[in-house]
Amino acid sequence: MNGLAESNAFSLAMEMVVSLATDRLNNILIELPKYKSQWQLNVASPYVRAYDLAIDNFQRTTKAQQARDKMIAELFVLSASILTGSVMMAAFATSSLRVLTSRAALRVICNNNLNRTFDAMHAANNNKVLMFALGGVLDEAKKAAGKQITSAVEGLTSSSSIASAPTALNFLTRVEDFINTNHICVHKFVQGVRDDGSISDASKTHLADLVAKTPFCNPPESRRVDENRLSQKMELLFYMDAVMESDKLVSYIPGNGGMYGPSEIELSKKSIPELTSSPGYPQSTVPRLKGGFPMRVEPGQRVEYDGLGSVVSERVNRLHSQILGQQFFPPQSTLASMVSSPSVNKEQVAKAERVIGQLGVAARPQGLADIKML
Repeated sequence: MNGLAESNAFSLAMEMVVSLATDRLNNILIELPKYKSQWQLNVASPYVRAYDLAIDNFQRTTKAQQARDKMIAELFVLSASILTGSVMMAAFATSSLRVLTSRAALRVICNNNLNRTFDAMHAANNNKVLMFALGGVLDEAKKAAGKQITSAVEGLTSSSSIASAPTALNFLTRVEDFINTNHICVHKFVQGVRDDGSISDASKTHLADLVAKTPFCNPPESRRVDENRLSQKMELLFYMDAVMESDKLVSYIPGNGGMYGPSEIELSKKSIPELTSSPGYPQSTVPRLKGGFPMRVEPGQRVEYDGLGSVVSERVNRLHSQILGQQFFPPQSTLASMVSSPSVNKEQVAKAERVIGQLGVAARPQGLADIKML
């Protein structure tokens, strides 16, 4: 009888372990929709509203009709890449960098900031997009449930094209789609672990503990976005991008001269893809004669800068003072300010790059569970 009693007790204990593991995993599945709603309510929706306000102020100040679909999409990815605040926005930005294909310098800045952000969060995994759903536990979870990891992440990344429109609704649905996709990923993983008979119950309990530590399962319980303040930071970002885009490489040759002839002839004027800090940033050269017959002229080149205008410059100084404590452009005398707006030069272009870096550092989470107040 003692042997039978011990056997029954052991069976009962095993059933309790099985029940405990299944209950833990089921409880996580029940909580996932709440986590998704908290990410949407406390981060995604206010973030997009702040962006919508920033774009509206930016366009009204610059009267920039050139800020259409493509540019607006680029500025949204710029915001998400620099003003991250959480692993959710950082992972979203990482999945959206292809929008910046035609903006080499901006892509470098965004990619560098995202790399520093993931380093600060101690998320060194190569697949940064996975960090929101399963960050921090991915390597350990693979050991016990590699098949479930593979199955869960199949739909997490997609190369499918999406309809683009310069509206807050469009960008909100993009972020919500990202949250929903991560919700599905975590759900598939937990469900797969629960239903896999080859995984021991002790391992299932351990995996449930790991999932409970993931960023997706630890959303902010209250609003983490000051919409008006964040919109000002975003708007300043947009102007810094405009300053960085202001430098142009001009190719020219000497003109005919004389009383009415031009002193030089401009051959081309194009944007400069390199950052001012890059060794490849163009240097000024003068035209020179090349030997041979007939004599040929090798064009010279110089960097010119498009001004922002007085209204935009005043807005930049105001925002820069509010956020970083001092004006962006150097002060002008009263007389000078009456006849011209602050000029843009290489120093200002380099400064704009540094300002973007400062904003990125201030918004950078220091861990996978850290959610900055933006």
